[in-house]
Amino acid sequence: MASVQASLTTNEILTRLQNCIEENRPTTEIEEGLIDLSNKELSLLLKEYDATWPKLRDAYYKSFQTHAQSLYSGDAKLTRKRAIKNHREQFISVYLLGERAMKNKLSSISMPALQELRKLLMPRAQETLATAPDQLKSRRKIVHLLANFRDAIVDAIVIPDQVESLVAVLEFEKRTVSALSDLPQDGLRTIKKNDEIALKSQIPKKEREGIREVNEWRLLLGLNALDLDPNLCEASRGHSEDMNKHKFFAHDSPIAGKETPWKRAAEAGTKATGENIYMGSQVPASANKGWFFSPGHHKNMFKNSHIRIGLGQYKQYWTQMFG
Repeated sequence: MASVQASLTTNEILTRLQNCIEENRPTTEIEEGLIDLSNKELSLLLKEYDATWPKLRDAYYKSFQTHAQSLYSGDAKLTRKRAIKNHREQFISVYLLGERAMKNKLSSISMPALQELRKLLMPRAQETLATAPDQLKSRRKIVHLLANFRDAIVDAIVIPDQVESLVAVLEFEKRTVSALSDLPQDGLRTIKKNDEIALKSQIPKKEREGIREVNEWRLLLGLNALDLDPNLCEASRGHSEDMNKHKFFAHDSPIAGKETPWKRAAEAGTKATGENIYMGSQVPASANKGWFFSPGHHKNMFKNSHIRIGLGQYKQYWTQMFG
């Protein structure tokens, strides 16, 4: 990446960087030396760097896109569709069993099926790269190294408000793979709308995360995404708080006017068709997982007739309501 017009210092740095790439060595020592350069020298170095960096980055982007798209077209696309159908059928076959019969199958069949569906329908960059040819993997490693080194130059100059190069590369990989998702657009629009409702209604972050995870699971299975109901969240949160403060764990509440899920929903200005409760963690994924592996709660969470959802946390107590 060196230029004949560059200063000796710039040439030395770029030559050492090239050697690190060729010898597969870290660039830590070179990065540490950047602090000794003046802003003028650093600016010249960045100018020389940027004469080549975008071309290398964009060439990698093109190769990454080509590989990712190849996994979702032609014969590969047909194979994926068959696999999606098979995993969904496995999941539903367990869902239709009686609660006692489905207990052990939730971990041996249902969760593995859901995990495979996520790989197929919500691909991640790392999973896409796992199938990439060695040449692309090598190119990615170099581009990540170069992006990281550019960030080190920018940090040394102290340029404010500049997006980190490595972050930009990672975001590109994520966007490219996410664009290949086969999740239904109406469901994705519901999730986006829920985010807007949650922000406007000031729904706590953990509750938002728990609702999003359930909706993603439902979309993976070909079910509808549920509309976030802030009133159901309020009713759920209130029941979680009541369980904690009054030392009980049940759907029936000792609080006057809030004895049942239906009364609690009505008090919050909405209606409910089902309720799950959980105790033991402040992490939303733990609550969802607890319900997933509990047959009755599982059937409630994946019921096809549900339209709305609410989730409420108070300390280690969680209440999930449906409408």
